[in-house]
Amino acid sequence: MTRLQLFFSTIELAMGYLNLAEIQKIIRRELKNKSGIYGFVCKSNNKLYIGSSIGLSTRFNQHVNGLNSNVLLQRAINKYNLQDFIFIIFEYCEADELISREQFYLDELKPEYNILRIAGSSLGFKHSAETIAFLSEPNKGENHPMFGITGDIHPRFGILLSDDIITNMSEAQKKVDRTGEKNPRGMLGRNHTPDTLAKMSIAKGGSLIFVYSSDKVTLLYTFNSARKAAEYLNTNHQAIMRYIRNGAIFKEQWFLSTSLIAKEKS
Repeated sequence: MTRLQLFFSTIELAMGYLNLAEIQKIIRRELKNKSGIYGFVCKSNNKLYIGSSIGLSTRFNQHVNGLNSNVLLQRAINKYNLQDFIFIIFEYCEADELISREQFYLDELKPEYNILRIAGSSLGFKHSAETIAFLSEPNKGENHPMFGITGDIHPRFGILLSDDIITNMSEAQKKVDRTGEKNPRGMLGRNHTPDTLAKMSIAKGGSLIFVYSSDKVTLLYTFNSARKAAEYLNTNHQAIMRYIRNGAIFKEQWFLSTSLIAKEKS
């Protein structure tokens, strides 16, 4: 995940345990009626897929169920299984900003699982000899990697750029400058420990908070941020952060965590 460190302060959501129906339900609820830029990162090889959608909840469902998904991503999911992937929302944005913002992340992160590197377009795309063979006779019809891909996930969706989108692309480039050599926070090239990254996520207020019974057995509540949890539990988000770090029982009733607790098999 070190390749994403420049974006930790802006990432809206990062969730693992995608093989669990409960987690999928939480993600779908969070993404309902939202559009934006998303990604899947494989923990085993650190490879990444980036996409955009006007309907993030539906698009997430398609990927985890292998419907109208990216062929390279699906091969990786079949190989490593869903539990090896982390789902990320890089940012929420309006529909007319999707192409420019997706292009920004494609340029910055160069995701290995993306077949095309130009958002919404196949312009300038050249197949390698291996890819041409892959797209030949055995891969026609339902076996073709682009079979069934329509609407906002089709490579030519939105290829005509409006003046507003061109302006947004220019603004995206300015953000590259701020996150690069001119990064005012001095974070360029800096590596964080997993513990530090978790604290950064909690401090940002964007990490899911799981509230368990004091015996850590029963999941009672799930909140989209430390602030939301604090509002419900009648405290402040600093207290939520402190109890998560310390692992102490909050108000002698609840155990707070940023990750699901695996249940032992009986």
